[in-house]
Amino acid sequence: MLRAEVRRKLIHLTTLLIPLFYFGLDDVMVSGTTLRLSQGMIALALVWVVTLDYLRLRVSLVKGVFVVLFGSLLRRKELTGLTGGSHLLIGSLLAALVYEPGVLLPAVAFLGLGDTMAAVVGLSFGRIRIWGKTLEGTLACLLSCLAVAGVSSILPYWNLPFGVGILGAVTASLAEVLPFKVNDNLAIPLMSGLVMEVALWTRLLGS
Repeated sequence: MLRAEVRRKLIHLTTLLIPLFYFGLDDVMVSGTTLRLSQGMIALALVWVVTLDYLRLRVSLVKGVFVVLFGSLLRRKELTGLTGGSHLLIGSLLAALVYEPGVLLPAVAFLGLGDTMAAVVGLSFGRIRIWGKTLEGTLACLLSCLAVAGVSSILPYWNLPFGVGILGAVTASLAEVLPFKVNDNLAIPLMSGLVMEVALWTRLLGS
């Protein structure tokens, strides 16, 4: 079970490609061309993955091949619905369309790193159960997200105040552990991004 979950979460780590895509580029590109290019790349990936999901659910041959190749990675509810990869790309694209880069980048990193650490630590060392998850996994998620917040406060062009990043990290951790009916891959980037955007606007209005 742990091995299968680790393989699933390796897919989550691909969201870190979005921050890496921005890193080191000049501020003109980050504010314009790079943002649009990133949105386009996520959208193309989403079209591809959702199309594959549709064919998997509708075409027996595609479903059979998919189950043989990736069946061990699927959860029961994904056998009759969208996979986590589709939800991941939907959440990333919505965040890319709505949030500025300084909020988008940590928000998707919270998902990629925080959710991965929550699963790996929870399955490996989890003992205290909360809402179907583990306290140990949630703390691992929080620490990982706080690390992302710290890095986000010092990297060029991210410009995210550490206090705002902490709010985002706590929100991402709550989105991961609380028993929402919304998929984690949607809830983590969108909820943490919203809280950080509101915090930035509050700071701006208060200055």
